[in-house]
Amino acid sequence: MNYPEAKWRHSSMVILPDNVIVEILSFLNVKSLMQLKCVCKSWKTLITCDPMFIKLHLKRSARNGHLALIYDEFNIIRLPLTSLISIKTTPLPANPYFHEPCFRDSFFHQPDAPDPPYWSYLRVVGSCNGLLCLYGSVTSYYHNNNYQEIFLYLWNPATKTLSSKIVFIHVDEDDEINTPSLAGSWKFWFGYDNSTKNYKIVAFHRKVNEVRVLNLGDNDNVWRHIHSFPVVPLDNFSHHPTSHQGINNPGVYVSGTVNWLASPNVSMYNFDWEVININRFVIVSLDLSTETYRQFLPPRPLGDHLVVSVEPTLVALMDSLCFFHDFNGTHFIIWQMKEFGFEESWTQFLKVSYKSIANYEPILFPLNLFPLCLSNDGETLIMVCEEDHSAILYNLRYDRGEKITIHSNLIQWFCANYYVESLVPTS
Repeated sequence: MNYPEAKWRHSSMVILPDNVIVEILSFLNVKSLMQLKCVCKSWKTLITCDPMFIKLHLKRSARNGHLALIYDEFNIIRLPLTSLISIKTTPLPANPYFHEPCFRDSFFHQPDAPDPPYWSYLRVVGSCNGLLCLYGSVTSYYHNNNYQEIFLYLWNPATKTLSSKIVFIHVDEDDEINTPSLAGSWKFWFGYDNSTKNYKIVAFHRKVNEVRVLNLGDNDNVWRHIHSFPVVPLDNFSHHPTSHQGINNPGVYVSGTVNWLASPNVSMYNFDWEVININRFVIVSLDLSTETYRQFLPPRPLGDHLVVSVEPTLVALMDSLCFFHDFNGTHFIIWQMKEFGFEESWTQFLKVSYKSIANYEPILFPLNLFPLCLSNDGETLIMVCEEDHSAILYNLRYDRGEKITIHSNLIQWFCANYYVESLVPTS
């Protein structure tokens, strides 16, 4: 036995200070951290329970972007942006994520679901800090178990954790309905209240302009009524070929607010879709901290009378509010609000000719495009094309767009949600 050598090796070990260990761990991806929880109790506590570490890790993984995609109506998959951009031809996973253990006791995993007639619905209504807010509704006419229900869950796809079910409305067969119709009229949004450090869900009834808010930090889970929209969001009457029919939720979460495009003094009956002027729109912003609204104007390119051929759209890119619109039927333009809430900070970020999109040639109408997100390096814009319900990768450096090929025609690209991986808990 060589005891002196063993002693020498032991004495040469380097013991890292705790703060250095925290720094190193904060740069790792979530999958690696989930494995490292088994190293010791202190690491497990740090990774799963320490709010400062979770916040630090979130900050450093902010550019590790993913897309959550709905396919086959009732399944969700997640795709890293890096894989989507580098491969461009992506096979779907063999198993949908609803087969993960965290879903076994949820509505989304029902091996013994009732027989038809039975109707269900699934959407991702928002993402924030790595959490996805899942919306589901079910109508059952099964024997003596007739009911309608709208419910939500918070899901962290990276840590594979799911919150308990959040019931919005449950109506049994014999119940007297004291709420507006459940039939597709409710919209939901999800965001973070910076003042209370809690997450909130906003519910909006499109027909009666009723708004409710749930503070997920409250133990009583009460949906509170707040003031209605001062101007009804555009989605309330967007039923024209030049509007974005497939967009899941038009509201955009940015900087502790949810934002919508609206048109004052306009209803679904008097909006002239043949003349869509930029000056007809305002942006309505709901502050999740104060639960109050404010209004500000979108950019005014070339004066107040620019006529666009496709409905303009709000989107969040680079953690900023952005305004996307058609220009003369030949280009699309994206404006970035550099300082949120200040109209003077609108800056043109991108102007792209439709001719740059490979294999797409507008004839009667310009392309009806919708931007989803930017790649982690900021060089690729992922967009949806409504004409054939496909996705497009546009390379900013080479001014070239090409279609993504996924081995399924069941992907609902307009329902895609961008998110980053995080350790943020669901409860």
